[in-house]
Amino acid sequence: MKNDELIKQIAQPILEQLEKYENLVGNDKIRALPEIRFVLERNHDGPIMIGDIELTDELLHEVELYLQEQIEMKHKPTVLH
Repeated sequence: MKNDELIKQIAQPILEQLEKYENLVGNDKIRALPEIRFVLERNHDGPIMIGDIELTDELLHEVELYLQEQIEMKHKPTVLH
């Protein structure tokens, strides 16, 4: 699986949950754009897996960037989006 597809696969459920939250509270109640930050706790040996996907610091950073771009594109689109 290509890295872009992998990032989208990981990010999609998060984006869906953010949309559900926005629909629940309303866009006018959100005063700032949400920021997503992941923290990996390394309290065990071995890789951290979601199904057959190994979560690395680099992959999570790419997912964070993708999520932030999607959030900004939805709420504050610019010419660059």
